[in-house]
Amino acid sequence: MDSSDSAVTSGKHVLEDAIGDFLESGNKAGNYRDALERVLTDWQQRLEARGTVTVEGVSKRDMATYAKALSNDETKTAATTWTYYDYVSAFLSYCVKWDWLEDNPAQKGIALDELPPRPTKKSGDQQFWSAADRKALLRYVDRRAHEAVDQKGSAALEELRDRALVYLLAYSGARGGEILSDPRDDRRNGLQWGDIDLESNQFQVLGKSQHEDEEVQLPRQVHRPLKRLEQALEPPTPEWPVFVTSHSPSLYGNLPDDVDPSAGDPLELHRKHGVVPPSLSTNGGRSILKRLCDEADLEIDGEYLKPHGARRGVGEAIYREHGAAAAQRVLRHADPRTTSQMYAHIETEELAEETSEVFENE
Repeated sequence: MDSSDSAVTSGKHVLEDAIGDFLESGNKAGNYRDALERVLTDWQQRLEARGTVTVEGVSKRDMATYAKALSNDETKTAATTWTYYDYVSAFLSYCVKWDWLEDNPAQKGIALDELPPRPTKKSGDQQFWSAADRKALLRYVDRRAHEAVDQKGSAALEELRDRALVYLLAYSGARGGEILSDPRDDRRNGLQWGDIDLESNQFQVLGKSQHEDEEVQLPRQVHRPLKRLEQALEPPTPEWPVFVTSHSPSLYGNLPDDVDPSAGDPLELHRKHGVVPPSLSTNGGRSILKRLCDEADLEIDGEYLKPHGARRGVGEAIYREHGAAAAQRVLRHADPRTTSQMYAHIETEELAEETSEVFENE
């Protein structure tokens, strides 16, 4: 229902309807949409308990009370508190744009005063794959794949798939959500073989904006792992995913109901019945990276090399070698300020070095 037409008899807009419209607006999907819905529903229920049921009824006192409740919740860090509050503020800004509110009550000083200091994170604090970590992980997946091929030949699909995944993340700068499937977003079904053009050194993904496909560079370091995987997998159609899941329940569950699961290998059954198998999911990709890091004895501050850390690592290397403009193009940032903020620590290092040289003789 369009909230502009869903006014109650008082001429005001019901919170639940307005939140529904906000969630459907733009290109909200996947984890982000789920988080928005969860936070806004909780906030709505809190307000309804206070007697506020319409957009127009939301006051700065309501927001101050909400901010105080978040701040007093010992299970939430300051960062989480601000994330929740910012979600609600984004919804209220949406309401302002539709002229349902004159201004945003979440941005009133009396409400903001109830929040903890907003945590600051330096650009260099975010995880990125360093050159040493990247090489160590690549050496491990190479050795693992070679040993598996020696033992199993073309049946070493899982090891070849994992190696190709690590190489693609390590060198392309693509987001994990662009090449793996997201069960909560039916537009993201994973990278397909038809999306890859080795001759042009590129592949296509549904970008973060989700408006249209974007071209991503495919460095030559990734070609051989992809070719070897394709030779072993032998995808019968371009629609087959590059990174097929190895989760047996997902594979068998994807087959037509009249197919006997005991009739053979799940991938062969997919070929026989002309069915495209499901792609490895983003959660599955993270699990694989965690397992590979454990097996390779990589110590990453008690964690593991994450997909987005690979993207930052690519950007870091390009930024240092070719500058901000090149990093922006490689990472496909629409706003150059995003790149500058992400790698501000590099610029600071360079400025410190230049300043040191100026005063070298003093």
